[in-house]
Amino acid sequence: MEDSKTFEGTSDEHQYFIDDQTLCCLCGTKLDFKHEVDYMKLTVREDADCPCCKIHMKTKEHTLQ
Repeated sequence: MEDSKTFEGTSDEHQYFIDDQTLCCLCGTKLDFKHEVDYMKLTVREDADCPCCKIHMKTKEHTLQ
């Protein structure tokens, strides 16, 4: 996992969570994130894709406050 950043003072459990959210579960490559803001709905759509595997990994929608 050469693309992973390890932060000083991070517990193993915390680092595992960071890797799980930012690395491809199939090949370990850093995911590419794209964000689209919808000002009418007050939401941000977050898409994550793996540039190596060429697959879409996840989509999340966040509400702006």
